[in-house]
Amino acid sequence: MAYRFALNRTCAPGLTLPDFIALAAQVGVAGVEIRNDIEGREFADGTPAAEVRSRLQDAGLAVASVNALQRFNDWTAERAAEARALIGYAAALGAPGLVLCPVHSDDHGWSQAEAARNLRDGLRQLRPILLDHGVTGYVEPLGMRPSTMKRQDMAVAAVDDIGGWDAYALCYDTFQFFRCTDDRLFPERIGLAHMSGIDRTDLAPDSLTEPDRVLIGPDDRVGNVKQLSRLIDSGYSGWISMEPFNPQVQADPDRARHLKASLDYVDQALARR
Repeated sequence: MAYRFALNRTCAPGLTLPDFIALAAQVGVAGVEIRNDIEGREFADGTPAAEVRSRLQDAGLAVASVNALQRFNDWTAERAAEARALIGYAAALGAPGLVLCPVHSDDHGWSQAEAARNLRDGLRQLRPILLDHGVTGYVEPLGMRPSTMKRQDMAVAAVDDIGGWDAYALCYDTFQFFRCTDDRLFPERIGLAHMSGIDRTDLAPDSLTEPDRVLIGPDDRVGNVKQLSRLIDSGYSGWISMEPFNPQVQADPDRARHLKASLDYVDQALARR
């Protein structure tokens, strides 16, 4: 399977589900990522998975993932209940996987040894729930300074240690990879890829934050085309999902044109690689 583009719900969190689906169809992507953390939108507003799935199928769109279970490596009874609800929703939606994000707060207070232990504990606890529902956990390293799992190799080592590749794959995010200056690639372990651009030049990579993430164009500092080319040339053939968080991008009245232009830019650049 060749790579396929998807739209993360962060592209237009203010749109209703029908309007977001129409946007995805208009820009020509093959799938979408549904989020659980947007107030008043699907999942958070109680829209049944069967309804979301039916609307997407009618539009000829697939589900790339449900995004995301936060703080999966801080396992509690509350986290277990949240995980079961999200994984059950993902299964009913027909999503292949659920994105898993680590703790990334300044006040977590964990030593490196505690962070490593908690990461493995969360993966062990989640694994049987994922396997019971036939849903893959897409483990996503987050590259910000206080993250408890910054790099791809940290995730790979943890899944290796619990023997968990029957339930897990990596989520590779070009911005996170750039932000923490990661350099290790594990293409055979990647199940989902996120892309977004950075065009501001006044901050070092580790000072950038989510709202700095824009669409991808010629001024991109992240090196999306180079990163994605390396990924594809190494054998990756899955979803590549556009995931901007910049408020101006999210509220852009001309978002369809700008999204399509960005996707076309990436697609054409990858074709020329």
